Amino acid sequence: MIELLAIIVAGFVWAFLAGELTTFNLLVGIVLGILLSALLGRRREHSLPRRLVAFGVFLVIFVKELVVANIVITLLALRPRPRFYPHIIAVPLTLRSDQAITLLSLVITLLPGTVAMGVSEDKSELYAHAITDPDVTRARENVLRIERLIEGFLPAARTDKEG
Repeated sequence: MIELLAIIVAGFVWAFLAGELTTFNLLVGIVLGILLSALLGRRREHSLPRRLVAFGVFLVIFVKELVVANIVITLLALRPRPRFYPHIIAVPLTLRSDQAITLLSLVITLLPGTVAMGVSEDKSELYAHAITDPDVTRARENVLRIERLIEGFLPAARTDKEG
């Protein structure tokens, strides 16, 4: 029932953002709400509102990390003798679904100074290249923090849906 309400609210929010309350805008918003609901899925341990809040927290933290990382990279680029700390790190993963691992890889690659390089065959480790942090443990913890945020809103992040 709450998911249906969320889908209807998404329709009205879309119409509000479009600037005009029309049948077409409501239908587009409802379709987007349905897609969002399907993307987030239904998990027993977390309700839709809780996952939406987790997704909002993820977005806020991602934008903050993106701004900070861009400032750090800009300062490195402006220095006459920048100090890079290149590392290849292996990050142990709790995520198992291809979608969740792909999202994690994309997010850390979007953050300047970190590039996802690949995933082990058994999906137990993600390999990444990092240049901005001299501490390997802290660089690994930054990736793990993003992984925990993804686990909060992505359904079945810990299971592999391929069969």
